[in-house]
Amino acid sequence: MSRALHLLTPQPGRSRHRSLLIVLLIAAGMGWIDYVTGIWVSLQFFYLVPIILSVAWLGWRTGCAIAALCVTARFAGDYADGILNYIAPGAVAWNRLIDLGVCFILIALFHALITLQRQLERRVEERTTALLEAAQARHQLEQELLVVAANERNSFGQELHDDICQHLVGTALAAKVLASQLAERDPIAAREAQTIVGLLEEGADKTRKLARGLLMADIGPAELVEKLAQLASETGGAGVNCRFHETGDTTLDNAEAASQLFRIAQEAVRNALRHGAPRQIEILLEGHADAVSLTVTDDGRGLPPPDQRGSGMGLRIMSHRAAYAGGALSVGPHAQRGTMVQCRLPFRAVPT
Repeated sequence: MSRALHLLTPQPGRSRHRSLLIVLLIAAGMGWIDYVTGIWVSLQFFYLVPIILSVAWLGWRTGCAIAALCVTARFAGDYADGILNYIAPGAVAWNRLIDLGVCFILIALFHALITLQRQLERRVEERTTALLEAAQARHQLEQELLVVAANERNSFGQELHDDICQHLVGTALAAKVLASQLAERDPIAAREAQTIVGLLEEGADKTRKLARGLLMADIGPAELVEKLAQLASETGGAGVNCRFHETGDTTLDNAEAASQLFRIAQEAVRNALRHGAPRQIEILLEGHADAVSLTVTDDGRGLPPPDQRGSGMGLRIMSHRAAYAGGALSVGPHAQRGTMVQCRLPFRAVPT
């Protein structure tokens, strides 16, 4: 079917004159064969070939002209073969008129069919173009949203680090001075002041860690392994054992892909701690022949049913990050217990 439609489609490099010449040569060839085979062999069906081609290539008007030419050629061949010696002239003329009428009806049907086919192709092409433009616009919007979110996180993290954290550190220093002043006059108050100092220092440390997690500086491909190991080390504790493993060549081609892969691991670990209550988290970075894959597994409660997951953005953000970096994300239950998040990035994944 596709070959037939391609044959009936006007070729861009072929002029109308060339197409007309091809049709006339086919019609002339059919007339000569009709003359050679004689009046007792009918080639009426084969005359439809130049007629259909002329309608497809040159339009229905040219098709009607070619149909009239073919009927005339057939009559001329039969006349040269002496058909009038066997059939009355009126019957011959009537038969040729019927042939011409049938050709006109077929031309009308075929012209309507080919018009509908081309309209369908044009609509499909328009819809395909619209879908591609919509997909491109959505991809561009996702990129812009990720950039805006990263900028907001950086701004918030910078404010925490430069303002709130420094304020807590200054308050802790003031509390230390107060504790030293109270040490001689009121030891009990001095101990309470020292407790306040400890709480302030703990708050400053937590704020510093929070700010460091919010700041989204680009991670170079060579830094990815170190950052993931650091993430595992910082996650460990409080009853959670987090381990990191690396196998194969895991060096990506660009910092953007490495940064997005680290953010996916960071979000997967955060989701596991927040929703899964795991005791074991494993971060695995593997290098394959054509890609790098990141797998984060935990032994927590696992994913809730789809109708109970709520409207959290974590999974969608990870999916957008994977698509932005040119990869694919899969989230599902672990083989034994818990959740498995896996992202696969081709080595040549460069965001567009």
